[in-house]
Amino acid sequence: MSGAALRDQDLEALFGVPLAPFKRAVLAVSGGPDSMALMLLAARWVRSGQATPGLAVEVATVDHGLRAGSAREAAWVAERAKALGFRHTTLVWGGNKPGSALQARAREARYALLVAHARAETPAAVVTAHTADDQAETLLMRLGRGSGLDGLAGMAPARSLLQDGSVQLVRPLLGVAKGFLTALLKEQGERWIEDPSNERLDFERVRIRAAHDHLSALGLSNDKLALSAARLTRAREALEQTTDARLAALVDFHDGVFASLDRGAWEREPEEIRVRLLQRLLATFGGEAKPAQLSQIEAIAAMLARGRPVAQTLGGCIVSQGRTTLRLYREPAHHTLPQVPLLPGEEVVWDWRFRVAYDGLADSSDGAAPVVVRPLGFTAYATLRGGLSPKDRPPARAAAGLPALWSGDELVAVPSLRGAAPHDDRFSSVFLGLKRESR
Repeated sequence: MSGAALRDQDLEALFGVPLAPFKRAVLAVSGGPDSMALMLLAARWVRSGQATPGLAVEVATVDHGLRAGSAREAAWVAERAKALGFRHTTLVWGGNKPGSALQARAREARYALLVAHARAETPAAVVTAHTADDQAETLLMRLGRGSGLDGLAGMAPARSLLQDGSVQLVRPLLGVAKGFLTALLKEQGERWIEDPSNERLDFERVRIRAAHDHLSALGLSNDKLALSAARLTRAREALEQTTDARLAALVDFHDGVFASLDRGAWEREPEEIRVRLLQRLLATFGGEAKPAQLSQIEAIAAMLARGRPVAQTLGGCIVSQGRTTLRLYREPAHHTLPQVPLLPGEEVVWDWRFRVAYDGLADSSDGAAPVVVRPLGFTAYATLRGGLSPKDRPPARAAAGLPALWSGDELVAVPSLRGAAPHDDRFSSVFLGLKRESR
């Protein structure tokens, strides 16, 4: 299909459906052919009048500062964006650059800058130009690492970039071939910037691209690999829906204090579902800790299957198996447990597990003082435990990792621990619920 043959309904399918939930869409445009085509197509979609009313579409370019001329290139993209009717912002990655894992660190910095920019008005989407060819390359790279089904399913069309879902990554061109986008630019007389790093064979993705002709000769063409990724995505979604249903049926979340489930019911599940249940619980209760790797989750699932007592740390959590019950909760002494100041009238997301609010006057003129949200800890819980009813008395290690409100060394409240004293109605906490990882 040529660019001219694209119909308005095609553009609506590409942009309208995935961007419908958002107030703001930030197109990530580097100046390369794929992102320039993304900007061109988005401009045509906006001009067609199909864009969601109230949706602000703009462009951002990240200047990584990794080569001479990067600022000039960003300025050129800005000119083209403005010519197409878009507001443009250049985001600069400053400071010293790492000497190793440069592509990975640059990618992290790029998304951090885009998220910080997009979150000024939410819900927001960061829109990238990943194509079907990128999807095929991703599948090959993950295959080389021994990835499971989730990894081989490739990149998701959309995923959250913030835990609360207020900023999401949207990839509308995952079903579009890179060759089509390049042909579109040529047809429209558009120029683009060639990134010299695309010739560096020390980068894994570049090596995969260099092997394209050999792989195609073996039947491993990009379109076939992308098709496999799409079919694996379908299978992954079916398994995830089954996992959702089993989580609802088997797991008691105790308002986010800890998770528990009957061992017999756990052991009757197929191995794949047990691994996925464990993966989801670790993602939910692990907070800001580094996520566990699939191989680690498989190892602990195998350990649990032996039926012996277990108390193992993984992914910022403790997994504990007793005679009849399996429990999982946040590791209370983990170094990532934060200390966050909280002023009257504010709320914070604490450890990606709880939303903690301070219901008071913002200027604290009524005497309301700022507090700090930090872990309850063992010592403080020991002073509270006796006052709790047996049904509201969680394991000490689960309680110690809960958010508590402190004024200096004085415990003010533990709103997520039902029936705990001291109690203060000005403070509340809400468990954010299950996390479902996407890529």
